[in-house]
Formats: sequence, C-alpha cells, structure tokens
Amino acid sequence: MAYRSVLVICPGDAVTAGPEALHQLVAELNSLGKSAAIVYHPFDRQFAVPEPYRKYNIPVGRYADEADTLIIFPEIFPTLALRVRHAQAAIWWMSVNNYTCVRYESVVRDKIRYARNLLMGRRPWRGMAALRSLKHFAQSHYAELFLAQYGIKAAPLSDPIPVYLEPDYLEALAQRPPTARQDIILYNPTKGAKVTARLRDAFPQWLFRPLRGLDRANLAKAFLEAKVYIDFGHHPGKDRLPREAAIHGCCVITGRYGSAANPVDIPIPERYKCDTRASDFVDRFEVLVTDILRNFEACCQEFEGYRDVIRREPETYRNQVRALVGEVARIGPSAG
Repeated sequence: MAYRSVLVICPGDAVTAGPEALHQLVAELNSLGKSAAIVYHPFDRQFAVPEPYRKYNIPVGRYADEADTLIIFPEIFPTLALRVRHAQAAIWWMSVNNYTCVRYESVVRDKIRYARNLLMGRRPWRGMAALRSLKHFAQSHYAELFLAQYGIKAAPLSDPIPVYLEPDYLEALAQRPPTARQDIILYNPTKGAKVTARLRDAFPQWLFRPLRGLDRANLAKAFLEAKVYIDFGHHPGKDRLPREAAIHGCCVITGRYGSAANPVDIPIPERYKCDTRASDFVDRFEVLVTDILRNFEACCQEFEGYRDVIRREPETYRNQVRALVGEVARIGPSAG
C-alpha cells in the first residue's frame, strides 16, 4: 500500500535536538513530494511552531487516525502509538535511553524512573514485546542493536546536524584561515556532570568551559577556539554535540555508554573513548589530554574519518527518507 500522508508527532513547545529532528523530517518529506505535517502533543491543545523551527516552513496538522496515513511517533510516546487503529503507526528511536530511562548512574533510580513511566501509562505493560507489531526507524546503530535484542528490525533514519552541514557553511568553514586554538576543554553541562566535575577537580590547571546558553554562531565560535570536547554522558542516540565539535575541528573524547560504545555512531580511534568505570580512568584521561594539547595538529588529523562521515550525513539522510517515502509500506512488522 501507499500512504496518502505522513503525520509526525512532536511534544508541543519543546526546543531540543529531538524535536528539531522531527521538524527536519517533515521538511524533508515535503521536499520529496510527500504530504507531511507536524502534529503537536497533547493533541487537545494548540501550539505554535517554536521560533527556531519556523525556518523549516512546515505545515502543522491535526491528529487523525485514518487509513492510508503513516503516523510517526518519537520513542517517548510508545503507548500513543499502540492506540492507533486505522493508520499505520511507527516509532522513530532517536533516544533509546529516553524509553529505557537508563542513565547509568544508579540501577535503582533507573528502575524507579521506568516504573513511574509504566504506572503513568507512558510505557506498555508488555514492554518491548508490545511494540513488535509497529514499524520502527532507528536514528543510530545503537538503536538498531537495542531493537534487535527484541527481534525488531528497524530501518535506518538518521538526522544531519542543522546549519553546520549546509554546503555554504562547509565551504566557508574549509576556506577559513587557521587560527591558533587555545588549551580549552569544552563540555556539555547537562551530560555526564559527575564525571566532568571529577575531572575539573583533578585538573584545576586546565580550562574547562561549559557549552551553555549559546546560539549557533557562538557555539561554532566556541568550537573553533578550543582543542577538546569531552562528553561522558549516556549517549542515548547519535548525539549532535560530538558531531558539531568534530566538524569544527575539535578532538572529541567520550565515554563508552550508549552510542559511544560502538564504532559506527562515533567512529573515532578507540583511545579517545575512555571507560569512566576503570580504576585508572583519571590517569588515562590526563595522558590523553596532555597529548592533545601538546600535539594538537597530529591528534586532530585522527578525526578526519569521523568528519568525512559527518559531511556525508545530509546525502545519507536524504536517501534514507527517500526509502521511507518509497519503501515504508514494505518494511513490515517485525517477526516475533
């Protein structure tokens, strides 16, 4: 069968990487001739398109469970997807850990978070088994591996980082005269905060700078001035900040949780992926960062393969959306 229209469900008034990816998807679908619209949740309220996403110039639709319609839900809304009766429901797994509630800091707290979502009706009582009848799209290899554990096969559907991968921007970035970078270590203050605090205490001689309250231009400026970006968060999907840091020439250091644990989502040399649970983690981090600060140009070259993958993401994404438009009806329910 062919779908007459596509509805993409998005939490209303949310301005983060996930909602932007949902708006990007609607824009891409429409550019390929598919009738697609963003639908904000809760469905009984009216929302305006958030200002940062108005540039996508996409239609806002109303929720309608109708035949010949594909409804794509983010992974935070699995029970809503299960209520679809006439349309075809699909889940786009942008953040595995938003579903599992796993943060890797406390097994007990992780289980409590999941149980709370279960009791509030936000997770199905049968768990992943209940979702096998739906279609699935995976933003990361990490998500593909997660779903495969439950006998669910997902079609790949990534999300290129906005603005920074536009041809004009990449061309200007390539032509930008090299400037002396400073011995600055950038970090995301909302991810891996305890690990970062531990490192800041251990190395007061180094300048750690949080990426907080920056627009696109100032974020790029921060990346272009620094040598290192660290991310010891839980990497629930193929996160944008590591990609944004790398494309601007930073060396990237991650932990080994989530998508950072595999060589597909973050294809960087293994020495730049540190096990935060190891007894010698702090010592290894010191050796690694010292090498980067002293031999930045040589270390920077080790990330060219990663940057090539990132530069190809818009083309990869467009091909994946073309597959969604042309072949989504043939991606059948998972066996099991």
